[in-house]
Amino acid sequence: MWIQIKAMVLGVWEFLVPFIKTFLTKSGVALAQIALQVVADIAADKTLITDDEKRKAAFDRIKDQLIAGGISIGVEVTDSMINRAIEAAVAAHK
Repeated sequence: MWIQIKAMVLGVWEFLVPFIKTFLTKSGVALAQIALQVVADIAADKTLITDDEKRKAAFDRIKDQLIAGGISIGVEVTDSMINRAIEAAVAAHK
């Protein structure tokens, strides 16, 4: 039984390591802060109705703010990192 629990914990840890590494970089910290603010702003925006509209708006706003902050998209921050940050920010907002 302990072997199964250990295997499960190690599997979860291996899954989480890339996420943790992402958010411990300078650009990752900026991404997390921007995503939290943008998601909160979008939640208050009543003109965005569907989840797809909200996700696209969040993605575009985050990307624009990162670029304005001098962070290279595709190099320091990827699209998948932005999507993960949106998911984490939505979970934190709820």
